[in-house]
Amino acid sequence: MGSCEKSKMFRRIPRGFTLVELLVVITIIGLLVALLLPAVQAAREAARRTRCQNNLKQLALGCNNHLASVGHFPTGGWGWWWVGDADRGFGKEQPGGWIYNVLPFIEESAKHDAAGDGAFDTMSTGQHQGAREAIVSPVAMVSCPTRRHGLTFDKPSDGLFLAFNAANNPPGENVAGRSDYAVNCGDLGHNEYPPVGFPTTTDRSPQPDYGLADDFPWCSDSKGNKIERCGVTLTGVSFSRSEIAVENITDGTSKTYLIGERYLNPEHYLDGWSGGDNETWCTGYNNDNFRNAARPPRRDRSNFEDSWSFGSAHTSIWYAAMCDGSVQGRSYDIDPLVHKCLANRSDGAVCE
Repeated sequence: MGSCEKSKMFRRIPRGFTLVELLVVITIIGLLVALLLPAVQAAREAARRTRCQNNLKQLALGCNNHLASVGHFPTGGWGWWWVGDADRGFGKEQPGGWIYNVLPFIEESAKHDAAGDGAFDTMSTGQHQGAREAIVSPVAMVSCPTRRHGLTFDKPSDGLFLAFNAANNPPGENVAGRSDYAVNCGDLGHNEYPPVGFPTTTDRSPQPDYGLADDFPWCSDSKGNKIERCGVTLTGVSFSRSEIAVENITDGTSKTYLIGERYLNPEHYLDGWSGGDNETWCTGYNNDNFRNAARPPRRDRSNFEDSWSFGSAHTSIWYAAMCDGSVQGRSYDIDPLVHKCLANRSDGAVCE
Protein backbone atom coordinates (compact mmCIF):
# COMPACT_ATOMS: atom_id res chain seq x y z
CA MET A 1 0.00 0.00 0.00
CA GLY A 2 1.43 3.37 -0.99
CA SER A 3 2.02 6.23 1.38
CA CYS A 4 -0.77 8.30 -0.20
CA GLU A 5 -3.28 5.53 0.39
CA LYS A 6 -2.18 5.17 4.05
CA SER A 7 -2.56 8.90 4.72
CA LYS A 8 -6.08 8.82 3.36
CA MET A 9 -6.95 5.92 5.64
CA PHE A 10 -5.76 7.71 8.84
CA ARG A 11 -6.93 11.25 8.00
CA ARG A 12 -9.64 12.43 10.45
CA ILE A 13 -12.85 13.71 8.99
CA PRO A 14 -13.67 17.21 10.50
CA ARG A 15 -17.05 17.56 12.11
CA GLY A 16 -19.08 20.36 13.89
CA PHE A 17 -20.83 20.44 17.26
CA THR A 18 -23.66 18.03 17.79
CA LEU A 19 -27.10 19.36 18.72
CA VAL A 20 -26.66 18.09 22.28
CA GLU A 21 -23.35 19.95 22.65
CA LEU A 22 -24.91 23.16 21.37
CA LEU A 23 -27.79 22.84 23.82
CA VAL A 24 -25.35 22.29 26.69
CA VAL A 25 -23.37 25.41 25.73
CA ILE A 26 -26.54 27.51 25.40
CA THR A 27 -27.75 26.27 28.78
CA ILE A 28 -24.46 27.18 30.43
CA ILE A 29 -24.53 30.67 28.89
CA GLY A 30 -28.12 31.12 30.07
CA LEU A 31 -27.17 30.14 33.61
CA LEU A 32 -24.23 32.56 33.60
CA VAL A 33 -26.46 35.38 32.37
CA ALA A 34 -29.08 34.55 35.02
CA LEU A 35 -26.38 34.67 37.69
CA LEU A 36 -24.71 37.85 36.43
CA LEU A 37 -27.78 39.92 35.47
CA PRO A 38 -28.96 40.63 39.04
CA ALA A 39 -25.43 41.68 39.96
CA VAL A 40 -25.27 44.02 36.97
CA GLN A 41 -28.69 45.46 37.78
CA ALA A 42 -27.71 45.92 41.42
CA ALA A 43 -24.53 47.73 40.38
CA ARG A 44 -26.49 50.02 38.08
CA GLU A 45 -29.03 50.80 40.79
CA ALA A 46 -26.22 51.50 43.24
CA ALA A 47 -24.82 54.00 40.74
CA ARG A 48 -28.25 55.59 40.32
CA ARG A 49 -28.68 55.85 44.10
CA THR A 50 -25.29 57.54 44.35
CA ARG A 51 -26.33 60.09 41.74
CA CYS A 52 -29.59 60.67 43.60
CA GLN A 53 -27.70 61.24 46.86
CA ASN A 54 -25.38 63.66 45.10
CA ASN A 55 -28.35 65.59 43.68
CA LEU A 56 -29.77 66.02 47.17
CA LYS A 57 -26.36 66.98 48.51
CA GLN A 58 -25.92 69.71 45.91
CA LEU A 59 -29.45 71.02 46.46
CA ALA A 60 -28.89 71.08 50.23
CA LEU A 61 -25.60 72.94 49.80
CA GLY A 62 -27.40 75.40 47.54
CA CYS A 63 -30.05 75.95 50.21
CA ASN A 64 -27.37 76.56 52.81
CA ASN A 65 -25.58 79.01 50.51
CA HIS A 66 -28.96 80.74 50.11
CA LEU A 67 -29.23 80.82 53.90
CA ALA A 68 -25.76 82.36 54.24
CA SER A 69 -26.48 84.98 51.58
CA VAL A 70 -30.11 85.90 52.24
CA GLY A 71 -30.51 85.02 55.92
CA HIS A 72 -33.14 82.29 55.59
CA PHE A 73 -33.79 79.05 53.71
CA PRO A 74 -35.49 79.33 50.28
CA THR A 75 -39.02 80.61 50.51
CA GLY A 76 -41.86 78.47 49.18
CA GLY A 77 -43.49 81.07 46.95
CA TRP A 78 -47.20 81.66 46.55
CA GLY A 79 -49.05 78.77 44.99
CA TRP A 80 -49.25 76.41 42.04
CA TRP A 81 -50.41 79.08 39.56
CA TRP A 82 -47.32 81.24 40.04
CA VAL A 83 -43.68 80.62 39.08
CA GLY A 84 -40.44 82.46 39.74
CA ASP A 85 -39.76 86.13 39.01
CA ALA A 86 -36.13 87.28 39.19
CA ASP A 87 -37.22 90.87 39.93
CA ARG A 88 -38.95 90.07 43.23
CA GLY A 89 -36.03 88.96 45.39
CA PHE A 90 -35.81 85.94 47.68
CA GLY A 91 -38.35 86.64 50.41
CA LYS A 92 -42.11 86.48 50.83
CA GLU A 93 -42.72 88.73 47.79
CA GLN A 94 -41.22 86.01 45.56
CA PRO A 95 -43.95 83.93 43.87
CA GLY A 96 -41.66 81.11 42.71
CA GLY A 97 -40.99 77.93 44.68
CA TRP A 98 -37.92 76.76 46.56
CA ILE A 99 -36.18 75.17 43.56
CA TYR A 100 -36.42 78.40 41.57
CA ASN A 101 -35.00 80.35 44.51
CA VAL A 102 -32.01 78.06 44.91
CA LEU A 103 -30.97 78.30 41.23
CA PRO A 104 -28.38 81.09 41.69
CA PHE A 105 -26.73 79.03 44.41
CA ILE A 106 -26.28 75.89 42.28
CA GLU A 107 -24.66 77.68 39.33
CA GLU A 108 -27.92 78.19 37.42
CA SER A 109 -28.16 81.98 37.57
CA ALA A 110 -28.89 82.33 33.85
CA LYS A 111 -32.03 80.20 34.16
CA HIS A 112 -33.12 82.15 37.23
CA ASP A 113 -32.54 85.55 35.64
CA ALA A 114 -34.36 84.65 32.41
CA ALA A 115 -37.65 85.02 34.28
CA GLY A 116 -37.32 88.76 34.81
CA ASP A 117 -37.29 92.12 33.05
CA GLY A 118 -36.20 94.54 35.77
CA ALA A 119 -39.71 95.54 36.85
CA PHE A 120 -40.92 94.55 40.32
CA ASP A 121 -44.70 94.79 39.85
CA THR A 122 -45.25 94.36 36.12
CA MET A 123 -44.40 91.67 33.59
CA SER A 124 -43.43 92.13 29.97
CA THR A 125 -44.02 89.69 27.14
CA GLY A 126 -40.31 88.92 27.23
CA GLN A 127 -40.48 88.03 30.89
CA HIS A 128 -43.47 85.76 30.30
CA GLN A 129 -41.57 83.95 27.59
CA GLY A 130 -38.40 83.70 29.68
CA ALA A 131 -40.38 82.13 32.53
CA ARG A 132 -41.92 79.61 30.15
CA GLU A 133 -38.52 78.66 28.74
CA ALA A 134 -37.27 78.02 32.28
CA ILE A 135 -40.30 75.86 33.05
CA VAL A 136 -39.79 73.59 30.05
CA SER A 137 -36.01 73.23 30.55
CA PRO A 138 -35.31 72.33 34.18
CA VAL A 139 -31.94 71.36 35.60
CA ALA A 140 -30.90 67.71 35.71
CA MET A 141 -30.19 68.04 39.43
CA VAL A 142 -33.89 67.76 40.29
CA SER A 143 -34.33 64.38 38.58
CA CYS A 144 -33.82 61.00 40.27
CA PRO A 145 -32.26 58.59 37.71
CA THR A 146 -33.91 55.56 39.32
CA ARG A 147 -37.39 56.91 38.69
CA ARG A 148 -37.46 58.29 35.17
CA HIS A 149 -35.23 59.57 32.42
CA GLY A 150 -35.60 62.95 30.82
CA LEU A 151 -36.61 66.28 32.27
CA THR A 152 -39.71 67.42 30.40
CA PHE A 153 -43.07 65.65 30.42
CA ASP A 154 -46.65 66.10 29.21
CA LYS A 155 -48.79 68.62 31.11
CA PRO A 156 -52.46 67.69 30.62
CA SER A 157 -53.95 69.87 33.38
CA ASP A 158 -55.24 73.42 32.79
CA GLY A 159 -54.82 73.26 29.01
CA LEU A 160 -51.87 75.27 27.69
CA PHE A 161 -51.81 77.50 30.79
CA LEU A 162 -48.64 77.34 32.90
CA ALA A 163 -48.81 80.25 35.34
CA PHE A 164 -50.11 83.79 35.71
CA ASN A 165 -46.57 85.10 35.25
CA ALA A 166 -45.48 82.86 32.37
CA ALA A 167 -46.44 82.55 28.72
CA ASN A 168 -48.81 79.76 27.74
CA ASN A 169 -47.45 76.71 25.99
CA PRO A 170 -47.96 76.71 22.21
CA PRO A 171 -50.26 74.02 20.75
CA GLY A 172 -48.42 70.77 20.22
CA GLU A 173 -45.78 71.62 22.82
CA ASN A 174 -47.76 71.31 26.03
CA VAL A 175 -44.97 70.14 28.32
CA ALA A 176 -43.35 71.11 31.60
CA GLY A 177 -40.33 70.12 33.63
CA ARG A 178 -40.85 68.42 36.97
CA SER A 179 -38.85 67.53 40.05
CA ASP A 180 -38.44 64.28 41.98
CA TYR A 181 -37.50 66.13 45.18
CA ALA A 182 -39.66 68.01 47.67
CA VAL A 183 -38.78 70.40 50.46
CA ASN A 184 -40.03 69.74 54.00
CA CYS A 185 -43.04 71.86 54.98
CA GLY A 186 -43.64 70.14 58.33
CA ASP A 187 -45.25 67.27 60.17
CA LEU A 188 -48.88 68.23 59.57
CA GLY A 189 -51.10 68.31 56.50
CA HIS A 190 -50.83 71.18 54.03
CA ASN A 191 -52.98 74.24 54.21
CA GLU A 192 -55.17 73.25 51.30
CA TYR A 193 -56.22 76.68 50.11
CA PRO A 194 -56.72 77.80 46.49
CA PRO A 195 -53.74 79.42 44.80
CA VAL A 196 -53.51 83.19 44.52
CA GLY A 197 -56.12 84.48 42.09
CA PHE A 198 -58.59 81.63 42.41
CA PRO A 199 -61.17 83.49 44.52
CA THR A 200 -61.34 86.43 42.09
CA THR A 201 -60.73 85.03 38.62
CA THR A 202 -61.15 81.93 36.53
CA ASP A 203 -59.06 83.42 33.73
CA ARG A 204 -56.28 81.02 32.69
CA SER A 205 -53.98 83.48 30.96
CA PRO A 206 -50.78 85.38 31.72
CA GLN A 207 -51.31 88.57 33.74
CA PRO A 208 -49.61 91.95 33.16
CA ASP A 209 -49.00 92.58 36.87
CA TYR A 210 -49.43 91.14 40.37
CA GLY A 211 -52.82 92.66 41.11
CA LEU A 212 -54.35 89.25 41.82
CA ALA A 213 -52.12 88.94 44.87
CA ASP A 214 -52.67 92.40 46.34
CA ASP A 215 -55.52 91.44 48.68
CA PHE A 216 -55.15 87.69 48.80
CA PRO A 217 -55.97 86.26 52.28
CA TRP A 218 -52.81 84.29 53.04
CA CYS A 219 -53.05 81.26 55.32
CA SER A 220 -49.87 81.73 57.33
CA ASP A 221 -47.16 84.24 58.09
CA SER A 222 -43.48 83.90 57.19
CA LYS A 223 -42.83 81.61 60.19
CA GLY A 224 -45.75 79.30 59.45
CA ASN A 225 -48.12 80.57 62.12
CA LYS A 226 -51.67 80.01 60.97
CA ILE A 227 -53.91 82.92 60.15
CA GLU A 228 -57.53 82.88 61.29
CA ARG A 229 -59.16 81.26 58.27
CA CYS A 230 -56.66 78.36 58.16
CA GLY A 231 -56.41 75.40 60.48
CA VAL A 232 -52.79 74.26 60.26
CA THR A 233 -49.51 75.71 61.53
CA LEU A 234 -46.65 74.89 59.18
CA THR A 235 -43.72 73.44 61.08
CA GLY A 236 -41.21 72.73 58.31
CA VAL A 237 -38.46 74.66 56.59
CA SER A 238 -40.13 76.01 53.44
CA PHE A 239 -43.78 76.76 52.64
CA SER A 240 -45.93 79.61 51.37
CA ARG A 241 -44.09 82.93 51.82
CA SER A 242 -41.74 81.36 54.37
CA GLU A 243 -38.60 82.96 55.77
CA ILE A 244 -37.16 80.30 58.09
CA ALA A 245 -33.72 81.03 59.55
CA VAL A 246 -31.41 78.82 61.61
CA GLU A 247 -32.69 80.31 64.87
CA ASN A 248 -36.16 79.04 63.96
CA ILE A 249 -34.88 75.45 63.78
CA THR A 250 -34.57 74.93 67.51
CA ASP A 251 -34.42 71.13 67.26
CA GLY A 252 -31.08 71.43 65.43
CA THR A 253 -30.18 71.44 61.77
CA SER A 254 -28.88 67.85 61.88
CA LYS A 255 -32.23 66.69 63.28
CA THR A 256 -34.55 68.39 60.82
CA TYR A 257 -35.44 67.37 57.27
CA LEU A 258 -34.66 69.90 54.56
CA ILE A 259 -35.32 68.09 51.25
CA GLY A 260 -36.45 64.54 50.55
CA GLU A 261 -37.44 62.31 47.70
CA ARG A 262 -41.18 62.28 47.09
CA TYR A 263 -43.65 59.49 46.42
CA LEU A 264 -45.14 59.04 42.92
CA ASN A 265 -47.34 56.37 41.37
CA PRO A 266 -45.25 54.69 38.60
CA GLU A 267 -48.26 54.67 36.30
CA HIS A 268 -47.96 58.45 36.06
CA TYR A 269 -44.20 58.92 35.83
CA LEU A 270 -44.53 60.36 32.32
CA ASP A 271 -48.11 61.47 31.72
CA GLY A 272 -48.65 64.23 34.31
CA TRP A 273 -51.95 62.87 35.59
CA SER A 274 -50.91 62.39 39.22
CA GLY A 275 -52.26 65.07 41.53
CA GLY A 276 -48.81 65.43 43.04
CA ASP A 277 -46.94 65.69 39.72
CA ASN A 278 -49.13 67.77 37.43
CA GLU A 279 -47.59 71.24 37.75
CA THR A 280 -43.98 72.38 37.21
CA TRP A 281 -40.66 72.24 39.01
CA CYS A 282 -40.59 75.99 39.78
CA THR A 283 -44.15 76.67 40.93
CA GLY A 284 -44.82 78.03 44.37
CA TYR A 285 -46.18 76.18 47.38
CA ASN A 286 -47.98 73.02 46.24
CA ASN A 287 -47.78 69.27 46.73
CA ASP A 288 -45.66 68.76 43.61
CA ASN A 289 -42.59 70.28 45.26
CA PHE A 290 -43.52 70.34 48.96
CA ARG A 291 -44.22 67.32 51.15
CA ASN A 292 -44.88 66.68 54.84
CA ALA A 293 -44.53 63.87 57.36
CA ALA A 294 -48.19 63.56 58.28
CA ARG A 295 -48.02 60.13 56.60
CA PRO A 296 -45.15 57.61 56.52
CA PRO A 297 -42.79 57.60 53.53
CA ARG A 298 -43.72 55.16 50.78
CA ARG A 299 -41.98 53.24 48.04
CA ASP A 300 -43.42 53.98 44.58
CA ARG A 301 -46.07 51.43 43.63
CA SER A 302 -48.79 51.14 41.00
CA ASN A 303 -52.49 51.63 41.68
CA PHE A 304 -51.90 53.86 44.68
CA GLU A 305 -52.13 57.65 44.78
CA ASP A 306 -50.56 59.78 47.50
CA SER A 307 -49.80 63.41 46.74
CA TRP A 308 -48.52 64.41 50.16
CA SER A 309 -45.89 61.90 51.31
CA PHE A 310 -42.18 61.52 50.95
CA GLY A 311 -40.92 58.36 49.25
CA SER A 312 -38.94 57.12 46.27
CA ALA A 313 -38.44 54.52 43.57
CA HIS A 314 -35.51 52.89 45.39
CA THR A 315 -36.06 49.36 46.66
CA SER A 316 -35.37 49.62 50.36
CA ILE A 317 -34.62 53.24 51.27
CA TRP A 318 -35.43 56.84 50.41
CA TYR A 319 -33.02 59.72 50.82
CA ALA A 320 -33.39 62.93 52.77
CA ALA A 321 -31.06 65.91 53.09
CA MET A 322 -30.99 67.46 56.53
CA CYS A 323 -30.77 71.18 57.24
CA ASP A 324 -27.05 70.87 58.00
CA GLY A 325 -26.44 69.62 54.44
CA SER A 326 -25.93 65.93 55.25
CA VAL A 327 -27.78 63.28 53.23
CA GLN A 328 -29.16 60.19 54.93
CA GLY A 329 -30.81 57.02 53.69
CA ARG A 330 -34.03 56.31 55.57
CA SER A 331 -36.12 53.15 55.80
CA TYR A 332 -39.71 53.08 54.62
CA ASP A 333 -40.39 51.42 57.99
CA ILE A 334 -39.21 54.43 59.97
CA ASP A 335 -41.27 54.94 63.12
CA PRO A 336 -44.07 57.38 62.15
CA LEU A 337 -43.46 59.45 65.29
CA VAL A 338 -39.74 59.73 64.50
CA HIS A 339 -40.60 60.69 60.94
CA LYS A 340 -42.91 63.46 62.14
CA CYS A 341 -40.35 64.58 64.69
CA LEU A 342 -37.67 64.98 62.01
CA ALA A 343 -40.04 67.09 59.92
CA ASN A 344 -40.97 69.47 62.76
CA ARG A 345 -38.24 72.08 63.19
CA SER A 346 -39.15 73.03 66.76
CA ASP A 347 -41.19 70.41 68.60
CA GLY A 348 -38.52 69.93 71.25
CA ALA A 349 -38.71 66.13 71.02
CA VAL A 350 -35.76 63.74 70.83
CA CYS A 351 -36.16 62.28 67.35
CA GLU A 352 -33.84 59.30 67.46
